[in-house]
Amino acid sequence: MKKLTKLFNFNSYSFSTRVICSLILFIVFFIFIKIALTSTKIENNSLNNEIDYITKTLLLTKEQIKIIGKSLGMQTELEMDLTKKIIEDEIKNIDLKIDKYSSKDYITDILQKSAISNYCSYKTSNDIKYIKEDDNFDKNNLEILKDWQIIKVEEKNKKFSKKEYFLYNYLLKEQKVLLEVGCSKSFLNLNHMGFEMSLKEHLKANLLIDPTLSSTKMAIIWINPKALDDLNYILFEENEEIRKNKYSISMLSNVENIPTGNLTLGEILNQKDTHKPISHKIDKEEVLTWIIDLSTNNSSRKLLLLYSVDKKQLEEKNHSQIFFLLPETLLAISISIILILFFFRRIINNINTLTKTAIKVNKGEKNIRSNVKGDDDIGILGESFDSMLDIFENNIKILDEKVEEKTKEITKSLEEKEILLKEIHHRVKNNLALTISLIELQEEEIEDEKTKKVLVDIQERIYTMELLHRKLYESTNLNKIPFKSYTLDLIKTISKTYDKDEKVKIETSIENIDLNIETAMPYGIILNELITNCFKYAFKNQDEPKLQITISKKNNEEISLILKDNGKGLSKDFSKLSNETLGLRLINMIVNFQLMGKVIYEFDNGAKFTILGKIKE
Repeated sequence: MKKLTKLFNFNSYSFSTRVICSLILFIVFFIFIKIALTSTKIENNSLNNEIDYITKTLLLTKEQIKIIGKSLGMQTELEMDLTKKIIEDEIKNIDLKIDKYSSKDYITDILQKSAISNYCSYKTSNDIKYIKEDDNFDKNNLEILKDWQIIKVEEKNKKFSKKEYFLYNYLLKEQKVLLEVGCSKSFLNLNHMGFEMSLKEHLKANLLIDPTLSSTKMAIIWINPKALDDLNYILFEENEEIRKNKYSISMLSNVENIPTGNLTLGEILNQKDTHKPISHKIDKEEVLTWIIDLSTNNSSRKLLLLYSVDKKQLEEKNHSQIFFLLPETLLAISISIILILFFFRRIINNINTLTKTAIKVNKGEKNIRSNVKGDDDIGILGESFDSMLDIFENNIKILDEKVEEKTKEITKSLEEKEILLKEIHHRVKNNLALTISLIELQEEEIEDEKTKKVLVDIQERIYTMELLHRKLYESTNLNKIPFKSYTLDLIKTISKTYDKDEKVKIETSIENIDLNIETAMPYGIILNELITNCFKYAFKNQDEPKLQITISKKNNEEISLILKDNGKGLSKDFSKLSNETLGLRLINMIVNFQLMGKVIYEFDNGAKFTILGKIKE
């Protein structure tokens, strides 16, 4: 008895079993209502519905064909652009391999082994020639270099179409030889055929709308332009030679000739825009034929889709089908839905609860639970889901603790490194200051003025580096130097050495720029050399000496340094003088090889130097 009770207890079955049973009950009930309500009713307008369906499907097929045409066009354009680029790059590569001593045989060998011979014909002005497919070099405009020309040429064995041919001219520099390259569209687009065939196979598989209609005949044809001169003749033609002058049949067709019977070309063209089938006879059997215009606006030939169905077979098919009336169908569906909702109410509620809980968890509410329980599949799923959330929440807490602990370790390590780096800058600064002091002591013992001058120059250059490390030591950011403050201190120090009476008027316009030591060091050395040279040489016999310094940043990538005085300017040409004096030679080397910039000198009522250089990251 218990086993029998369990057998009819719906809740004892698994969720999937209950779903299957419910669907079976639904189908049985639906069929029963269908038979009860609509067994004697047959749809009278089934033929019209079938005709409308075929019409809409053919119009949809027309749009698919248009999309396929656009896809083929896009693929052709991309493939040809890529092949053209390969050919251009190959020509440039060949040009690099050839020099003025290269022999004709050597050039011929390079051209034969190049990728050009895979795609194109070519010839040169020194009588090297290779024809891959067609020779159309007589149509080449030799004045157009490094640009593709497109010409139209007659296609072999085709009366009504022309094909595109592409020409490219390139002058081989060392040999002064003109290289002409000629390529057909097919060789520039070698992968086109495979891509086109895959699209056509897909299209052909979908063109037969109803495979149950064995009489269906489908043909895609091109109307030759000259055939449009007379619209009153019957288009169908048995003779293949005469047929070529009228139309051509695509391989996508499932017939060898068109299913138009005795229809004239005029009747066919008049019907193509109506979106309705034309009724006519083929072999004494009445057929319906749809004529769909597939032509594009820029096409010179008419492209038509002809779709023919035996009218009697279509009527027999539709007479055998029974269609439900809408009210009865809706009533049956409504009753079935009510029954399904009745059986699945509790299950659906639990599923909704699990879904809402999952959405809230996804939004960040990690402490929420579904509380769905039970012995069935949904109950087990709910309990497993809640258990998974418990584990997930616990793992997040553990992970947060580990992240916090690791953050403290990294912070401590960073602080230790900053202290160490600051100590290094301090020691470097002290060592450089000690070096300057030692040079000063040595200077006092030397009597030779030339040697003293060299020691003073060295001392000043070391000072620029010592000042940089002092600024880093004093800065809160150990990787950035306040360059404005550094420049002003450097100017002040040099001025005290060479302008004790403070006769020189110094004007500065310096942006607040923070630089790392890799960028600040070379700019500091350049400033030291230029300012020192001004004080030493520029202001002799000058009553009102004046020095202007402008430093600015451009686009966060480049620094502009302009130094101008009102002195006598350079005594020689700057390019010659920069190779003779150590200071200017040093500036040139730093700007060219460290800052990757340039030095510009000009006389503007005095010497004016403009330094442009990159900012190192």
